[in-house]
Amino acid sequence: MSFRIIGREGVLLAVANSITGIIWGANSVVLSIYMLNTGMKPAIIGAVLGVFSLMNALGSLITGYLSDFTNKLNLFTAFSLASGSLILLLMTGLPPVIAVAYSLMALLNRNVISIAIVGEYAKRRGVSSEFFSLSSSLSVVFSAIGSSIAVLPSYMGRIGYDLVFIIEALSVYLSIPIMLKVVKRIGINMSEVKISGVSLRELRELKSSWLLKRLLPESLIGLGAGVIIPLFSLWFYLKFHVSLSNLGIVYAASNATLALGTLTAPVVSRVLKSRVTSVILLEGSATGILALMPIIVNLPALLLLFIVRNTLMNMANPLLTSLINDLVPGEERGRVFGVWNMISSIPRALGPGIGGYLIDSGYLDLPLYITSLLYAIAVILFYVLLKDVEKMSKVTAVR
Repeated sequence: MSFRIIGREGVLLAVANSITGIIWGANSVVLSIYMLNTGMKPAIIGAVLGVFSLMNALGSLITGYLSDFTNKLNLFTAFSLASGSLILLLMTGLPPVIAVAYSLMALLNRNVISIAIVGEYAKRRGVSSEFFSLSSSLSVVFSAIGSSIAVLPSYMGRIGYDLVFIIEALSVYLSIPIMLKVVKRIGINMSEVKISGVSLRELRELKSSWLLKRLLPESLIGLGAGVIIPLFSLWFYLKFHVSLSNLGIVYAASNATLALGTLTAPVVSRVLKSRVTSVILLEGSATGILALMPIIVNLPALLLLFIVRNTLMNMANPLLTSLINDLVPGEERGRVFGVWNMISSIPRALGPGIGGYLIDSGYLDLPLYITSLLYAIAVILFYVLLKDVEKMSKVTAVR
């Protein structure tokens, strides 16, 4: 991929959009174990993670609407400042405070606003696939950094956890000046639209409502992901007694591999001449690997499969995001991305409770089988519903 196609400003926007990948990388490793160490049981941890997803769904809808009829930059700044402060509250070590702060972070869903801003630049320049592949790759790079700092608690104890949360908050704060500087320099259109009210009828009247209906299988992806993904580190920890420091290394390696994978996603799309076909192939392959993982007893082989599965599944994300970005009018982008995220987040909210309960009951492998089944159904439905989208809308495989 040539950065010249995206432009210097585009690269900076991608950085601003992805730097908080540090949070995902670190929390994927330490958060559930940190909660366990504060006295929470696995079932409670699953419930908290489920509430996070539910609040994320609600936040997606709220911020999606707000970003379409208010000043996006002001909204992004306010939500970023609040989110960083909530992250710092995790340092208290008090279960009630952790649960509330973590849930409110999801409600202030700044990612939807960020995508609405940068998506306008990508579509205007005609580089949606390249831009979102770069943004996803950078997000994974930052996620690898987050996974790397997740080893701090192993060497520094409680102070290590505090340092992790401080670094996470700083990543949120740093995104603000980058976004503000670039947007003001290049003058991205921040046009606002008047919305009569927030209702299902209003959503049905969107020009993009036909696309949202075809994206409904994302709910199965969300449910399946919720059942095991946020609890994967806990699964390795309980089943194979993998230490926190070793998990940090594995997650960092997984994210580094994914960073390279997402950069090649546009190439896969060009070879297959379809973003939809690429998404189906990548997600289908990842689902097959996930179904095999519970029967693998060799830990190095299992960790390798974990890395490969993570790479394949997430390579599909920038391709689907770029397709949606190209299909949706600019004045609807905030709401469409918000609703799309909500379609996934509401079922995802139920998943951790199910996965946490099953793990707490001793059924360590069952969450992986449930997720594999849900993913498989979703992949089939995506093929049926999206196979003709590119032809119908005359959207090429890669712009």
